[in-house]
Amino acid sequence: MSAPLPNDDTRDRNLAESLGGTLLLRLSALMRTARTYDVSNQAFQRQMLEFIGVIRQLHEDEDEVALVVVGDYFYLNGVRIKTESSILGAYHSLMADFERRQVGGLRFLPGITEPEIERFFQVFLAADDPSMAERLPEMIAEASIQSILIVAPSDLDVEDLARELADQPQQTGERSRAKKTFWRAVSGAKKIVLRARQTGRPDLRHAKRVVQPIVDNIMKHEYSIVGLTALKDHDEYTYAHCVNVAVLSISMGQALGLPRQALADLGVAGLLHDLGKMSIPGDVLRKPGALSADEWVMMRRHPLEGAMMIARMPGISTVMLDAMRACLEHHMNYNRTGYPDVELEWGQATMSRIVAMADCFDAMTAHRAYCARPRSPFEGLQILLGPNRVNFDPAVLWALVRTVGLYPAGTVVQTASGAVVLALSPNPRDVTRPFCRVLVRADGTSPSEDTPELWEPMPEAEHVHRVLKPEEMQVQASGLLAA
Repeated sequence: MSAPLPNDDTRDRNLAESLGGTLLLRLSALMRTARTYDVSNQAFQRQMLEFIGVIRQLHEDEDEVALVVVGDYFYLNGVRIKTESSILGAYHSLMADFERRQVGGLRFLPGITEPEIERFFQVFLAADDPSMAERLPEMIAEASIQSILIVAPSDLDVEDLARELADQPQQTGERSRAKKTFWRAVSGAKKIVLRARQTGRPDLRHAKRVVQPIVDNIMKHEYSIVGLTALKDHDEYTYAHCVNVAVLSISMGQALGLPRQALADLGVAGLLHDLGKMSIPGDVLRKPGALSADEWVMMRRHPLEGAMMIARMPGISTVMLDAMRACLEHHMNYNRTGYPDVELEWGQATMSRIVAMADCFDAMTAHRAYCARPRSPFEGLQILLGPNRVNFDPAVLWALVRTVGLYPAGTVVQTASGAVVLALSPNPRDVTRPFCRVLVRADGTSPSEDTPELWEPMPEAEHVHRVLKPEEMQVQASGLLAA
């Protein structure tokens, strides 16, 4: 079977653009619900009706619905589904699900029924075990599922798709590797958090496996993954925050000259730093306004709760102690103005100082329900370099600037020539000249979205004239950062 190839048919393209993202969101929500509830549960049934409604809407114009993965992209009936910021979490979570099960795609045929969908998800989730993944097509046949078919990666005719991707340089090499590493880490962080919620303690070995590819990426001086920490407005941000803190911590540690093993331990500490928040009710964590006195007491306990969770692990090791101290100390502040308040003489450990800096920078630029708009990464950095700098170790603050640059990823700037560019990732060789995507050229023209113009890095003939506020130029920065 050959995967449908991209074409210029307007109807197909409109379908993919209008319903492709919705299909991924509904499929991801159904997968997430199936992991928690039995298929007979009302929550699953509700999500299933939403999903089958999208499939049937597509079947009104198409003989079948083919969703395939090629070159880090989903294609719906041969048309690429764009990675808009609103679907990033679903996009990459599903990609990881397909990869673990050795699936190249799914075909949904007309006549699909609710009982078939129920049986399919029971079988599909069972194949999460690698030893069962190769039997997935056989298991689907045994379950009498006829309207949902598995597309094996080897069955995809990818020559035309490969040629299309070859014309998009930002999708190969470093940025492609960074995206894979980042989203696999988000998926891994999610597993660690959910497992810790069930067992009361984190899986340290899994955390090490999640962190190691990040260390490898940064040790190779590939900093695109640092740029991906600027992605905030997606439904996996709770887990992405843990990954962001790990990525920033590792990169700062490298700037400070820490050896490889210390970077790996630092990454684990960053990944696990907020475990204690599992002890706080969700409505308190998500509260849009100011916390009450009782709620603030609960919030201030989360560093201690996290340290106690790690202390429940069997045995003792350096990485365990580093992670425990990062949980306990990441809100203490370098000048001891934070919490928890310890009556003894106490100073933050070096790794805790780094994790605290990474946590603060990432949290400052997150979306808040009570803010008209989130702070831009540039605005967050200015605050940290201003009055807030007394809360942090000066050497660690310097390492943050080395890590994210003076114009962090997601910052839109106007250059001396009049060009408008979006910072994509830092340039450690020159913090004033990030790697950029051109939005508007100096002559006022704009590059095609399908053939982006990149500065890798900003040319020496250019320099930043001014930083634009998000409201000055309506740019979907998350979608461009993830593209």
